[in-house]
Amino acid sequence: MKSEAANDMQPYAAAPTFVQYFVHFIVACLLAAQMAPAVNESHYIPKARHVWDSTFAPHDFFLQSHDSHYLASWSAGLPATLLGFVTTTWLGRFASWLLMAIAWVHLMRAVRMPALLSPFVFAFWHVAVTLGHWSGEWALGGFEAKSIAYPFVFLGLSAVVRDHWQKAWIYLAIAVAWHPLAGGWAGMSVGIYWLFLPELRRRMAEQWLAFVVAIAIGLIGVLPAAMGLAGENLDGKVVASQVHVYFRLPHHLCPQAFIPLRHWSATVTLLVFIAAAGWYGLASRTGRAQADVARDRSSSPERLGAIAAIAITFAVIGLAIDLLMSERMPSTASNLLRFYWFRWADISVPLAGSVLLWLAAAGFPDSPDCSGINVIRARPLHLVPLVLAATMGATYVVAVVNASTIPVADKLVVETTGPISKKTDRYQDWLAVCAWIRENTPEDSLWLTPKYQQSFKWHAQRAEVVCWKDVPQDNQSVHQWFERITACEPPRDSRGVVRGWTEAEIVRLADKYDFEWILVDRTIQDKPILEVAYPSNDGLKYIANSSFAVLRLRPSIRAALTAKLIKGNDE
Repeated sequence: MKSEAANDMQPYAAAPTFVQYFVHFIVACLLAAQMAPAVNESHYIPKARHVWDSTFAPHDFFLQSHDSHYLASWSAGLPATLLGFVTTTWLGRFASWLLMAIAWVHLMRAVRMPALLSPFVFAFWHVAVTLGHWSGEWALGGFEAKSIAYPFVFLGLSAVVRDHWQKAWIYLAIAVAWHPLAGGWAGMSVGIYWLFLPELRRRMAEQWLAFVVAIAIGLIGVLPAAMGLAGENLDGKVVASQVHVYFRLPHHLCPQAFIPLRHWSATVTLLVFIAAAGWYGLASRTGRAQADVARDRSSSPERLGAIAAIAITFAVIGLAIDLLMSERMPSTASNLLRFYWFRWADISVPLAGSVLLWLAAAGFPDSPDCSGINVIRARPLHLVPLVLAATMGATYVVAVVNASTIPVADKLVVETTGPISKKTDRYQDWLAVCAWIRENTPEDSLWLTPKYQQSFKWHAQRAEVVCWKDVPQDNQSVHQWFERITACEPPRDSRGVVRGWTEAEIVRLADKYDFEWILVDRTIQDKPILEVAYPSNDGLKYIANSSFAVLRLRPSIRAALTAKLIKGNDE
């Protein structure tokens, strides 16, 4: 009976590897595809272009700041310059999804996951990360440095499971080169696990050359990141690390600031991981599983569980730092918390839980080709709920999370409105005003823009005085960003409600940052001030835009208004 099942599966077992890659690539596309720009693409892609083309938005403060992801920016910058943002983004997405598909196939082969089940486990893991994360980390999605780094992390894990440590160090080093934190936390967890394996001296003697090569590769990512931290953390009364941890990025870095849903979701993920590890451990004690392990010691899926446990330890340490130090020693606590202690647990715990859960349910396939037919025939009741969960979860992600007619990076400006009601399509108004700016204003112009948006540079391709999303990485620039974002904070009335700018407020900011153009939100600034450049009559065509307006403060007018303000102050 066993040989008959294996024979039934020979066509799939013997299928070319690229077929399996292709299947998983399609799954990745279905799970992760969304309109561009995604949440971080409007942040990183323009910066990558600026690396290659310094004439792009030349006066933008963020684009001129230190680049901690230099390899990613250098790689994406040329296509962003030549092909544009959208084309570059989709090419980068396809490349990262294909890399993840390849890495996933290798990892599933390493743990001897049945080939027919692997795409379901892939979907199961992605849904677990999407819905069950603690600090907002993801691995399969838009195009940025970590979407390239994580596939190399997974390739490294596949080598760890197979006990191919030289390959593991190289793969993990490449991940560090692309993203020093995403690759670094994974590499640290693997390194700690490696230290507790037997025969340490022998392993060090065998792997020292791989260590040297890995360190050299990893420095490509570590050195630029370290250079960004070389500046003074304290400037006056402002601490750069506190700006990162408690002001701009608490939803990633400070557990006490996480919303309750994230705590509950992470708790469920942790419990599923513990249950899966327990089920796997119980199943591995059966005679059949023992025979499998005895026959093939080159595959050790439980290593994923151990590495995830180390990642959980990192997260617990980060939580302890926040609880014990944030109130009493915020400067020290923020210096530690800024390194994203929780991001690797967001990825590794769902990964280990998914793999161990499915392996335990599959009952350890007893054929080295891992075809999966025998498993499906032998344990259909075990697999039905898992297949349903993966299918329903994937459907949810595709239909609800990604099936949006507004890109994620544009939702902030679309959903954030002022007190003045406007019945209009705000997204189309945003695209229209950005298109007008791109086509009708100088390429080197500098703009004061609404605070609650993050895609102005993507659509209008002009420089900004400051943008809430675009917080720099280096200490010196973080201080400047904080000063700018504070100075350009939208004014409020006596009730604390956001109101429009006054002429004097605009002039003072223009004197400080030397801008001529202002983009205002008409749900906040309905009464025009200064010269209105848009919307207006354009020949015989009337340009209608109820949501946004462009104001211009010409240098001569600014000088006159400044003199008037000075005279008024003197009197």
